[in-house]
Amino acid sequence: MNMQALVQFIRNRVSIKLGLLLLFVFLLILFSLGNILYSLFLTFYLSHVNEELVQRANSHANVLSDHFEPTTIQHVVRMEKGSRNMVVILDQKKQVIASSSPITSLHREYLKASENKQEGETSIEKDWNTKPFLVSYSPVLQNREVAGTVVMFSPTAPIREAVNILQQMLVISGIITVFVVAGILFIISRMLVRPLLEMKKATGEIAQGNYATRLPVRGGDEVAQLAASINHMSDRVRFYQKQRNEFLADVSHELRTPLTYLKGYSEILAHSQREGENAEYAKIIYEQSNRLQRLVQDLFDLARMEQGDFSFRMERFSLEDAVTDALSLVEVPVEEKGIRLEYRPFSTSLYVKGDRQRIGQVLLNVLENARRYTPSGGIIFVRMKRNEHYGIVEIEDTGPGIPEEDIPYIMERLYRVEKSRSQVTGGAGLGLAISKEIIEKHKGTLQVKSVEGEGTTFVIKLPLYN
Repeated sequence: MNMQALVQFIRNRVSIKLGLLLLFVFLLILFSLGNILYSLFLTFYLSHVNEELVQRANSHANVLSDHFEPTTIQHVVRMEKGSRNMVVILDQKKQVIASSSPITSLHREYLKASENKQEGETSIEKDWNTKPFLVSYSPVLQNREVAGTVVMFSPTAPIREAVNILQQMLVISGIITVFVVAGILFIISRMLVRPLLEMKKATGEIAQGNYATRLPVRGGDEVAQLAASINHMSDRVRFYQKQRNEFLADVSHELRTPLTYLKGYSEILAHSQREGENAEYAKIIYEQSNRLQRLVQDLFDLARMEQGDFSFRMERFSLEDAVTDALSLVEVPVEEKGIRLEYRPFSTSLYVKGDRQRIGQVLLNVLENARRYTPSGGIIFVRMKRNEHYGIVEIEDTGPGIPEEDIPYIMERLYRVEKSRSQVTGGAGLGLAISKEIIEKHKGTLQVKSVEGEGTTFVIKLPLYN
């Protein structure tokens, strides 16, 4: 795998990118903490070594200040023999009196440098990294005069060895920690990304038409909510796919049937010689033309809604007038079917702001549904009410009702409870969807309540206009 392919592989793997990001952050923190701890350790360690060297020099100088004589000098020298430190005792003229180890040329350079020391200075050399010794001195005072000098040498090689060991330990422990943490981080990132990979696979299957694909919803975090949303989307896509297929079949049937009537009866009318039959055939042609016109208009309205081009002519009007206009249009066909129509207006006029023609279209559509599904001898109730903010129109029928499982979808576009495509009991499944859109554009609601075997009630709520 070349470098370009490796980079492309990393770019296409969220788990790797997430793992590398977490690892980079961890390394940054680890390096910063390691550097701080190393600096603190080195500072305290060197400070301790220097202080210890100065204290020993001062301690020897204090002893010699009381008894600056050969016996005491030899005692001090014996104390440092066998230790890593070296003590050199100088007389008043900076000449060597005694030392705990042989003096080399390196020692003599520092002894010579002690002659030029500043007053109050206790250390001659503090560079542990490049110099062979740490050097400190302390004057031997008698009667407030310098009788001699104690010079302490501490080799820096052990310090460098200790620092090298510390550095190696930090590097080794850091490498081990990086590998362990890298493994843990990649496992964690894989666990975090796994739901996303499952979602990717699921959405791919949904795109191929496998709408039965389900994602497990674990917990209530954002990932679980996304999984639930994808499941809901799959259900809705499956629902609309099914409705689209049924709609295409329904529209084909709805268009074919009136066209067949128009063609057949127009041919009969063209060859018929009897005037009574001609009038009957003309009536059938007229009814089927109206039916075809309504279907085309519904399709046109639906297309305009999809494009967001459904315009309204807003005005203030009486909701009661719109209801009575719609009732006057359905009164005759309702009576012809043997259905009783009961209307209960509100005690005062209710005014709303909207497109009166579109609201009338909704009322007429709901009333036509009630007439279509209510059997002969049934009743259609139309009641007007109000609450604090809304004018309410209830249209209740005593028809067969709507199955409970169909109620949530009854106002979906292209949905039909009646699947038989009967001309008597149902259209193409567009009227209620269009009605719901119109009412919602007026900031109102269209609700349905139904009990199978008892009837259905549609409730239209529109904001009152003051």
